[in-house]
Amino acid sequence: MKISFQNIQVEEKIAFQNVISQRKQVHYKKMDGAFQKFISIVVASGYHLKGTYFYSLNNAPIDEIVDIEMFIPIYENCFDTKNLATFNYHTYFEVGPVLKNSVTESFEKNTEQVYAELLATLEINDLEINTPFFHILPRDKAKYTYIYLGYTSNSLFLKDTEGERE
Repeated sequence: MKISFQNIQVEEKIAFQNVISQRKQVHYKKMDGAFQKFISIVVASGYHLKGTYFYSLNNAPIDEIVDIEMFIPIYENCFDTKNLATFNYHTYFEVGPVLKNSVTESFEKNTEQVYAELLATLEINDLEINTPFFHILPRDKAKYTYIYLGYTSNSLFLKDTEGERE
């Protein structure tokens, strides 16, 4: 794969077990509060956090409203969705293959650049996006965020249909 930008890495996948998620639409400036509330509800419900918190950005923000899905792995291998109806439980969560880049400092300012580099890398390699952007936050409160983007190739489909052309 041709990588034209310094920090982009090709990764096999991102994968987690026993993941709780919740999808919400919030103003981008209120995302931090939504994350804190999500984590607080999970912990108050008796679950134990395992691993790092991450979220997907499922839209291009319109009027500063973002459609996000928040995820957190837990130690428990079951989850009571009756009491938490707006939450989902995934025994296994996997996305792959993915490109990875990181945002350091000035998150709001630098994120758009990272998105553009990831998308340009897909375009240069004739690959197609097949996931939203995933943001994996550090556990140690460091000032960086990893951003992942899943992709697929049309080359398999093109190879299959090339023989059918006359």
